[in-house]
Amino acid sequence: MATLAHDERQQLMTGEQRESIWSVSRGVKHVYFALFIVLFSAGTIGMVQPGVASLAALCHDLAALAVTAAALSMVITETGRYLMVLAAAFEEWREKRRREQIARAVAEATAAGERRLAAWEAWNDRRMQAEQRGEPFNELPPSARQRAAEAVQQQ
Repeated sequence: MATLAHDERQQLMTGEQRESIWSVSRGVKHVYFALFIVLFSAGTIGMVQPGVASLAALCHDLAALAVTAAALSMVITETGRYLMVLAAAFEEWREKRRREQIARAVAEATAAGERRLAAWEAWNDRRMQAEQRGEPFNELPPSARQRAAEAVQQQ
């Protein structure tokens, strides 16, 4: 029993398994506390600089400032975290879209290559058949026909 109490006290002292009282996510708690300290310090300086009417008024104002700084720090921190989550989701979507575009381009290039190969094979078959029959073969190869068609389109 004494060991359990000691372990709990040790966890409280070292901050293990502990989040802020505002339930800030574990990954951003350091940012939260840094923002809180900056906001609270700036507010305290702004409050004390003109002068303090009484200690009671100062304590009341500091309590309100602490709550305001904590809430504002939480909003800024969580907004930043959610923006990072959205940015990661957008990046994932963009990467998926890029992979799909690459797959589509590869499929189109493969189909075009297969069409070119089929054209060359058909041309070669006709050339070999004409050669076997002893006939002259003066048909342009597919690449020459392609260049001629491209030249006509450019004009």
